[in-house]
Amino acid sequence: MFSLVDLTFFGLIGVFLYFLYDVVKNRKRTSLIRKIVFLSFLVYLCAVWHFTIGEINIPPQREFAHIDVQFIPFFFVWDWYQMYKHGGTDWFFWNSVKLTFFNVLLLFPFGVYLPLLRKHITFKRGIVFCFLASLTIESLQLALSATGLMMPRTFDVDDLMVNTFGGAAGFCFSALVCRAAGKKSAFETKGCSR
Repeated sequence: MFSLVDLTFFGLIGVFLYFLYDVVKNRKRTSLIRKIVFLSFLVYLCAVWHFTIGEINIPPQREFAHIDVQFIPFFFVWDWYQMYKHGGTDWFFWNSVKLTFFNVLLLFPFGVYLPLLRKHITFKRGIVFCFLASLTIESLQLALSATGLMMPRTFDVDDLMVNTFGGAAGFCFSALVCRAAGKKSAFETKGCSR
C-alpha cells in the first residue's frame, strides 16, 4: 500500500509564509510590485512542479521504477507523422500536437519572468537559463521515475528543445513589452528591470 502526496500544496504554503516574512522583514527595501512579481514567480514554479512532477509515491514503489530516455531530436515530428499516417487527424494525433504545444507554453512564463527578476540578463543568458530549467525538470522526472517515487516519465530531448524555445519566446515577448513601455530593448541592454 502506498500514498500519493502532492507537494504542490506544501510549496504554496511555503510561498505564502515566505511572502509574509518578506513583507515584515523587507518592508522598505523593495517595492511592493517587485515583491508581487517575485511571489507570482514562486507560484508559477509551484504550478510547473504540479504539471511536470505531480504527486510523489510514499513509500517508493519498485514496480513503478523505470528509466526511459528519448535522445532523438525532433522525434515529435516523426511521432506526428506516424499518428497522422495511421489515424489521420484523430484524437491521438491532436493530443500529441496539444502536448507539444503545452511544452512550449510551460516555460514561456519563465522567459517572461527572467528580465523582470534579473537586472543584467542578455538574450543568450536567458536561453541558457531556460535550457537549464528544462534540464532540471527532465532530470528530476528521470531520477524520481528511476527510484519509483513517481509514475514513469520519459527523459525527452524534444522536451528540452521545445521548453527552451518556449522560454526564449517568453523572453522575446518580455523584451517587446519593455520596448513598448519605453524601456531599452532587453536584447541591447541587460533586461527590463530597474
